[in-house]
Amino acid sequence: MELNDVIKELKKLKAKRVFIQFPLGLKNDKIQKISRTLDDEGIDAVLCIESTYGACDIRDVEAKRLECDAILHVGHVDFGTSSELPVVYWEYFIDSDPVSVLEKEFEKLDGYEKIGLVGSLQYMDKIPEVKEYLEKRGKKVFVAQVEGVKYPGQILGCRLKSGKEIEDKVDAFLCVSAAKFYGLGLILNTNKPMLTLDVERKEITDIAFEKKRIQKIIAWNKSAFKDAKRVGILVSFKKGQMILPYSIKNYLAKKLNKETYILAGDEITQEKIMGLKLDFLVSTLCPRVGTDDTERFEIPMLNFDQIAKIKS
Repeated sequence: MELNDVIKELKKLKAKRVFIQFPLGLKNDKIQKISRTLDDEGIDAVLCIESTYGACDIRDVEAKRLECDAILHVGHVDFGTSSELPVVYWEYFIDSDPVSVLEKEFEKLDGYEKIGLVGSLQYMDKIPEVKEYLEKRGKKVFVAQVEGVKYPGQILGCRLKSGKEIEDKVDAFLCVSAAKFYGLGLILNTNKPMLTLDVERKEITDIAFEKKRIQKIIAWNKSAFKDAKRVGILVSFKKGQMILPYSIKNYLAKKLNKETYILAGDEITQEKIMGLKLDFLVSTLCPRVGTDDTERFEIPMLNFDQIAKIKS
């Protein structure tokens, strides 16, 4: 989908005011160009400068307050989050050349014959090219198409089935993305090596060391939970992340005898919980927060589903 197609979709909705959400990586002149183009088409554009972490994060309430008719969600695909306003999802593929990175860094795939190919949404249009190149160089390549995910090989921060589906068939995974976020999510949930093909830094990196580092943090946090007296349960207002915390509070308070507090907010940060006397945090937010994002907080943290697995 190109910008012209987006405009056609918005005009079908007879939208006069559009609330635009976009990831941090697009907070630049590109998003300003989109805004100007919509203005030229007679559509008032409102740029949401709050962080947008995915299709789980739809700000329809805020958009309605600004009397917008529709939401334009840039850089994400629909996975079923409800909205009081119509949402147009624009995938926004990023122009890149991952094959040139492979040509330069191919020796880093030595020892791996069977490759599981995955990637983030912005590079899905390049997956066929990468697959073809790998096969020409003698690799056997597996790309999974799974239910609930639009593109073959696509993984999200919280949806990893395209990788897990082929784990038993491959020697290693290759993740086409920018930075290590997507590859890290998969390696933490599988037992195969992960090589990230970073199209921005133009390099391939084995991130096994990151997995070991995070596993050590999780193990330490599990130990810290046993001695924690005052526990805060983190709850998000984001529509696609909200989980009612009351049964968790009941479990912590009555079964484990913890002094428990429910802490609700939009984007939850260390600054927002400063001043509260807490020993531990239990996250019901995006599952990535309680695994590889805990270092943003000064208090140890685990996801709520990890708590029940801890033996007293």
